[in-house]
Amino acid sequence: MWDIFVGKYMSLCKVDEKHRIVVDKRIRRRVNVKAGDIVILEPIDDHSFRVTVMDFAREKLEDDPAWKAVHTPVRVKRYISPEKLEEIMEEKVWRE
Repeated sequence: MWDIFVGKYMSLCKVDEKHRIVVDKRIRRRVNVKAGDIVILEPIDDHSFRVTVMDFAREKLEDDPAWKAVHTPVRVKRYISPEKLEEIMEEKVWRE
């Protein structure tokens, strides 16, 4: 009966007593999942879930704009003392 559901894109897996699932070799190769990879299990309804394999290799931290903003040194033309900076900020507030 279950043979009609199992094919090129599906496989049957059993959940063991520690709630682990072994992914069939064909499926592992197709989605390129390896030991130690992180996967997200997203419940769809009471009897099914969607699995997403996270691929952190494609995302480089250095390409993130927020990371660049925090880790790129800012070159200043001249030093402004904290007192002078406060004075400038107060002047701008009064102008607006």
